[in-house]
Amino acid sequence: MKKGIFIAAIALLAGEAFAQKAELTSAILSYRKQDMATAKSYIDKAEAKLNDGGSLKAKDLGKLYHHKGLIYYSTYNDSKEIALLNTATEAFKLDAEAGSSYSKKSNDELVIRCTEAYREIAFIKYEAKDFAGALSMFERLVEVNAYPSIGIVDTANLFNASLMAIQASDSEKAVELLNKLIVLEPTKGDYHLSLIKEYGKLGDKEGKFEAIKAARTTVPNHTGLIFEEVNYYLAENNTDELLRSLDDAILAAPDNAILHFAKGSANADIKNVAAAKEAYLIAIEIDADYFDAYNNLAGLFLDQTVAVIEKMNNLGLSAADQKKYNSLKKKRNTLYKEAKPYLEEAVRINGKDINVLKALKDVCYQTDDIDCWKRVNAQIKELSK
Repeated sequence: MKKGIFIAAIALLAGEAFAQKAELTSAILSYRKQDMATAKSYIDKAEAKLNDGGSLKAKDLGKLYHHKGLIYYSTYNDSKEIALLNTATEAFKLDAEAGSSYSKKSNDELVIRCTEAYREIAFIKYEAKDFAGALSMFERLVEVNAYPSIGIVDTANLFNASLMAIQASDSEKAVELLNKLIVLEPTKGDYHLSLIKEYGKLGDKEGKFEAIKAARTTVPNHTGLIFEEVNYYLAENNTDELLRSLDDAILAAPDNAILHFAKGSANADIKNVAAAKEAYLIAIEIDADYFDAYNNLAGLFLDQTVAVIEKMNNLGLSAADQKKYNSLKKKRNTLYKEAKPYLEEAVRINGKDINVLKALKDVCYQTDDIDCWKRVNAQIKELSK
């Protein structure tokens, strides 16, 4: 009796396995006929029986997952439902990692079809300004490329995902992705720069400061990062640290005109005119067409005229006051004359900056340089047409 039960059980299992294999065969035949609805129905039934305790030989198991991927991908291609693409991708992955006779084909499908489909969807969503949707697809693309059977560290699409997070105003996600990128490519200064800005958007001062410190250590000569550090210390009114940071950067890159310009600006902010002038002059010695350096040099002297003019305006008509007035006027004009060549250089570099032209015009007038005044006034009129 027990032997009969055992034989019956074997027969039952054999029958289930036969039915399961028959459904797999029917799925494959329906796929070849391009009857995707029927193929999907059969492949789902075959997998359901497998999940309920059924079994297939390794070759047939590979065949099942490979064809499930093919069927679901074809169904996705007709409907563009992302869930179907996800299912196809997972099916190809299972086979690609199982080492069946179909594994190479499944891996090729992942590389050639699935990743390309995710990339296409990502760019479609980007063009439609669905940045959150594009972010999801770029992340999925990175995930698929990281499958062991493919083994690609996809920094390009991880970067695309970070850009989509920024566009979607999802700073927390952007921080997460940018930190991953920095681990993979720590010397890419622009990754650090974006991370610092996203911490700023979150109002995370501690995170921003730590990101600045890490960036300056890893990529010490990146000018954008230097200015982030400069701006941070400016906001914190920490001039000592600011100047220390700039001095360190200048030691590393002495021919970087921007660093000297930043040092000039920092010294100008604390009214250290001599140090500011020295730094600006080094900047223009390195770069003879550095507009901002010339403009700021002129500003050092023009700013000093404000207090002088205020004193002049507060004087009376007495002989003593008139004597003081003439002395102050001489001092003012000396400052104007010192500013003048730098304004002229700034105009040489950018003759369309109306504010610089107006400043030069006023300097020419106050110093009785009529020819200069006429020339600059003509330029201003020409720009105003």
